[in-house]
Amino acid sequence: MTTDLDGIVAHYHSLLDEALARDTFAVLDAGLRERGMLVGPQRDQPICPVVRPRFITRARYDTLLHAAALVGRAIRAVSAAALSEPALLAPYRLTPVERELLAIDPGYPGAMAFGRLDGLLAPDGAWCWFTEARCESPTGIGYDEALADLFEQTDVMMAFRQTFHTTALPVRQGLQQTLLDTYRAWGGRGTPTVAIVDFPDVATWSEIEYLQQRFEADGLPTVVCTPDDLQYQGGRLYVETRLADGGASWRPVDLVYRRLLQHEFLAMYDLHHPLIRAYADRVVCVVNPFRTRPAHTSLVMWLLSDDEGPAGGILDAGSAMAVARHVPWTRLVRRGTTRYQGERVDLLDFARRHRERLALKPNDAYGGAEVIFGWETTPLDWEGALERALEEPSLLQERIPAPEERYPIWSDNEGLSFDLYYVNSSPCLYGDRALGCLTRIVTATPDSSTGSSPVLPTFLVEPGQKQESLDANP
Repeated sequence: MTTDLDGIVAHYHSLLDEALARDTFAVLDAGLRERGMLVGPQRDQPICPVVRPRFITRARYDTLLHAAALVGRAIRAVSAAALSEPALLAPYRLTPVERELLAIDPGYPGAMAFGRLDGLLAPDGAWCWFTEARCESPTGIGYDEALADLFEQTDVMMAFRQTFHTTALPVRQGLQQTLLDTYRAWGGRGTPTVAIVDFPDVATWSEIEYLQQRFEADGLPTVVCTPDDLQYQGGRLYVETRLADGGASWRPVDLVYRRLLQHEFLAMYDLHHPLIRAYADRVVCVVNPFRTRPAHTSLVMWLLSDDEGPAGGILDAGSAMAVARHVPWTRLVRRGTTRYQGERVDLLDFARRHRERLALKPNDAYGGAEVIFGWETTPLDWEGALERALEEPSLLQERIPAPEERYPIWSDNEGLSFDLYYVNSSPCLYGDRALGCLTRIVTATPDSSTGSSPVLPTFLVEPGQKQESLDANP
């Protein structure tokens, strides 16, 4: 019995037959529907369509976290510098309101407290590239833990654990601790009352409710609310909660876990909103702060990648080396020259000639929306896209081959089958460290029918006692 990743996956697959695959799907489907963790146009499809979690070995996990911690440090350095450097902020083309919001001191340092890197990890762990930084309000943390809990209830995982030791990665615990650490750095004392704030129609509301339940179970008072539920009175921020008799009560809030996105908030409210007033007066700790834009949008990957750009010279030698190893070649679309692999090239001419190796990303694209893949685009359409990209901040990024894995799926019509998926690896950044690996899988490019990619939990897999015995006595 081998302990390499292929052997681990093969062993899990060998345990599945038609009946066990059907039963595993039933456990997952029932659990996800009970929790409301559904996607699709009608929000009726479980977020995880496969009947195997993702497995990662210790060596691959260490590679991922080491790379993520180094790139995360570089992002923190550049985004923090952008808060006071006009040359770094200029490419973002911030509105006056965005600049005013960015200037508010949240009560703790930096542009972000936590985030997520979206990346690609080689099947053998030989390389790791991060293509995006999601450092405003990353989703998926609650989904990961909920799915891990459901998989651990299945018979196939119980059988698998007779041979291998599995550990669910503590991503949610890392988030919770970061919220508390930031609250204390802000000056808070004792146990805060937390408000998780987002708009009521978001697709991830079920994940928010799950996080509330887990925070509460750990002794952290938590309420879920919308921006309209907040009031600022007498030097305190309050959230309105509905009572069973139809009345309402007002609960004071100490810590806001901000799930809503800044641009969506500003599209509906101004800076006189109770949340912003309380935030500016430093009577409530807001995490992440309303100054994540330099760390969150795609432009930060260009600032890291282009040593001739406005961020050149900010990174120390170690961070610069990490960026070269783990951030793909990324450039802001503009007229002029740049360097590619040491050669001076005209950027637009290079983009036209090498369309098949480039992706074109609007700076504010979220979740893969509006990204144009050159290898899937005609020359005429690519030319038009490049011209439009000159008008709004957009990025060219070199293509990284997506790792592939086969996953078992079950359907009543076709039974058990194995489909090939591309695998995305997304470690979380919590302060100075990286933790966990949120996993999304796609059949090709992100699923346009659901607006999101399937999610599955990641387990660290190591030899168990039975495996160690087999290795010792071949």
